[in-house]
Amino acid sequence: MKKRSYVSCLGALAVAMTLVTTSLTGGTMAKYATEVTGSATATVAAWSFKANGQEATMTGIDLGSTANRASYNEGTIKEGVIAPGTKGSFEIVVDGTGSEVGIDCSIIISKDGANGIPDGFIFKVDGTSYTLGESITKKIDYDGAADAMKKPITVTWEWPNGNATASDNDNAYNDKDLTLKITVTGTQQTPTSTTENP
Repeated sequence: MKKRSYVSCLGALAVAMTLVTTSLTGGTMAKYATEVTGSATATVAAWSFKANGQEATMTGIDLGSTANRASYNEGTIKEGVIAPGTKGSFEIVVDGTGSEVGIDCSIIISKDGANGIPDGFIFKVDGTSYTLGESITKKIDYDGAADAMKKPITVTWEWPNGNATASDNDNAYNDKDLTLKITVTGTQQTPTSTTENP
């Protein structure tokens, strides 16, 4: 009978352990859970860029016009043409009005057409000389004030009256049309952080 009582006790103990384990396991599996969802929104900065009031193609600039050429004695040169010894300037207005980011500008003056331009022809912006194909860079910082992102860039030009070697080259342009291609590119400035770890 003792043998039976050990088996009965062991059986009862096994059942009791199973019930206790089940209740403990069930209790540790229960948990509160809450899911919270939301959304993120952002307004993308507006972009606007024009050169001389145009977004794609700007009106041609005539270096010989009275607006772009210095005044000379009519007894020395015809109005509306250029020649060695003449100089002048023209303006390119880069306009980022309406843009909500700063703009890096690049202006490249290059030859357009078969004639090119004479040797020694000089272009300057803010006193710095530039050669054909060289990028003239300017920066327009973001500013929300009216017309604050409209910047005139004055390009001065000069066709020096050169030496005999230059004169030979200058003669090749006698009675020709000189055409310059002016490419103005505006690129968004990369935003810079004012804090180390945003």
